[in-house]
Amino acid sequence: MSSAIAGNSGPLSFVARVTTLPHLTFAILPVVGYLLGGGIYHWITVFVLLALMFIDPIIGTDDTNHDEADEGALQEKLFYRMMLWVTLPASVAVTIFGHWLLTQTSLTTSETIGFLLSLTLATGFLATTAHELCHHTQPVDRLIGDLVFTPIFMCDFHIYHNFMHHIHAATPIDPGTARYGEKIYPFLINSIVRKTRMAWQIEKKRMADNGKPTWHPSNLMIRFIVLQAAWLGLLVALFGLWSIPICFVQYLFPRLLLAVGDYLEHYGLGRKQLPDGSYEKIRPNHAWDDSTLVSSMLFCQIDRHSDHHTNVGRPYQILRVMDEAPRLPQGYLTMIPIAFIPSLWRKQMHPVVEAYYDKGEVIPYAMPDALPEKYAAMVPEGWGQTLPD
Repeated sequence: MSSAIAGNSGPLSFVARVTTLPHLTFAILPVVGYLLGGGIYHWITVFVLLALMFIDPIIGTDDTNHDEADEGALQEKLFYRMMLWVTLPASVAVTIFGHWLLTQTSLTTSETIGFLLSLTLATGFLATTAHELCHHTQPVDRLIGDLVFTPIFMCDFHIYHNFMHHIHAATPIDPGTARYGEKIYPFLINSIVRKTRMAWQIEKKRMADNGKPTWHPSNLMIRFIVLQAAWLGLLVALFGLWSIPICFVQYLFPRLLLAVGDYLEHYGLGRKQLPDGSYEKIRPNHAWDDSTLVSSMLFCQIDRHSDHHTNVGRPYQILRVMDEAPRLPQGYLTMIPIAFIPSLWRKQMHPVVEAYYDKGEVIPYAMPDALPEKYAAMVPEGWGQTLPD
């Protein structure tokens, strides 16, 4: 897509040019595999993802930032919102198609596994567009974002992410911030469980602040449970009880994907604690950046993560690569599988983290006794022990 199609003549990142076309293409791959005749083609989404992981470091980065003078026009352009909106019918359609194929047709064991993985990947990566929509200020966008989250049963992420993570990232309060030396597997379990629990706590407090009981219909968690239960009920009514385990698999992958994304994005980075126990305002230094082109396409440019946190609500098409931000050694599509191999993760990531600690821009945030001695000395006594209410 040329910049002229997007209605802009200045420089644009590749993602700002193609918008959500990569997500939409990826989402329909399970249908493409079926139309190609099934069999090995039911694995098509898995194969495509593996190919993208392979070529991501080869293609390299796209560090293009838009002209500042164009920012207002780019931010207001309806085109970018509409390209996010169309991921909703894509998510609903491919999910219904997937449940039909898995429950109403005869597949071999290999075909079933391949198609189920393809379906899960296709709908799971749409969580990145749902995340983007839930950051928008327009109520219709947030509603569509919640509806995109519904087929993967992740609506509660909206609450935790907006009202916990973006306030407390890079502090011990946030379960989505990984410590230096923290292994991925316990982090994933702790993060997933605590995020849902915190979403409940946030809504419980909001109800109390408004003089309402926890179970009031305006509690977003109650609304999300009803919405997701209705979706599950529809699938069961259409396709039978086998839709329940299919939905569980559709839920599991996106949860893991976003949790391991969290693991990458703030690993080992801490914010200075102020005398009153609160923390300094988040800066570009408190999130790891990446701008590899292929990763940016599949993650809706959220890998320009420092700008995303420093300027909350900045839409994806104008997220910038920030010079002062720390950089991941590889793109998301490379670092995610590396994270699942702790020894390889340490080999790749720890020298980069320690080199950034040497600059003195952040407080090291680490597991007990994990830091080398010279970095342990950089952590103020009592850091992270006094937490604000």
